[in-house]
Amino acid sequence: MNSLPIRVISALVALFILIGFCYFLEVTGLHLTVYLAVLLGGRELVKILFNSHGSLFDKLLFYFCILLIFALSVCFFESTAVIYSVVSLTFFSISLWRRRLQADLNVIASFENKNLLGFFYLGLLPSFADRMLFLNHGAIWFFVMLAVVFSGDSFAYIFGVTLGKNKIMPIISPKKSAEGALGGLLGSVVAALVSHHFLPHVPFYVLGLMGLVVGVIAQFGDFFESLLKRVADLKDSGSIMPGHGGILDRLDGVLFAAPLVYLTASFFDKLK
Repeated sequence: MNSLPIRVISALVALFILIGFCYFLEVTGLHLTVYLAVLLGGRELVKILFNSHGSLFDKLLFYFCILLIFALSVCFFESTAVIYSVVSLTFFSISLWRRRLQADLNVIASFENKNLLGFFYLGLLPSFADRMLFLNHGAIWFFVMLAVVFSGDSFAYIFGVTLGKNKIMPIISPKKSAEGALGGLLGSVVAALVSHHFLPHVPFYVLGLMGLVVGVIAQFGDFFESLLKRVADLKDSGSIMPGHGGILDRLDGVLFAAPLVYLTASFFDKLK
C-alpha cells in the first residue's frame, strides 16, 4: 500500500491530461492520445522484445512497421488483415535475407516470432481503440473502456494487497492473487453498469456482461505484458508514469480490451 498514493497521483495527472485534450480538442484530442500512446509504447516494446538483440536497423524498421500498420489500419480499417499481412511479409523477407548467413535457427525463429507478435500487439490492437472514436457514441465508449479496465486494475490492486493469499500465475506475475483477480472483475463490472447512465440505449445486462468479459480479457492483457517483461528480465516497460511504470504497463489491459469493446460499440451503434 506504500506506493498507492504515488499510483493515485500519477493516475490523476494522466486523467487530467486526457480530459484536457478532450476539452480543448474534443474527439481530435482522443485521437492524438491514441497516436501518442502508440508512439511511446512502440519505443517501450522495442526495448522489451529486443533488449539485447537486433541491430539498430532492425529496431528502427520494426518500430516503423508498427507505426505503419497502425496508421494504415486506422485509415483503411476494412483492409486491416491485408495491411498486416503485406507489412509483416515485407519485414519478414527483409529480416530473413539479412540473416541468411546466421547459423542458429532458433535465434532466427525467435526474432521473426517477436516481430509478428509486436505488429499484432501494438500495430493492430490500438487501431480498434482509435476506430471506436469514429462511431456516433465513440467518445463515450472510449471512456467506458478506460473506466472498465482501470477500475478493474484499481480494485485488483486493493483486493490483492489487503486480501491476496492465493497466487494465480506466480511464474509470470508473482504478486498477483486470485483474490485480487476477483476484486478486479468486480471493479470492471461495477464500472460497466455505471456507464449505463451514459449509454441508456444499451441494455443493462449487456453492459454488465461486457464488463465481466472485458475484465477477464484485460487481466490476461496484464499477464501477457508481464510475460514479455519476465522473458526480457525487465521490471517495468518504462518509467513515464511513477508508480505504474511505462505506457504499456498502464495500457496492457486496454490493448486486449479494445477489440471487444469496439465490437460491442459498433453493434449498438448500428442499432441506434
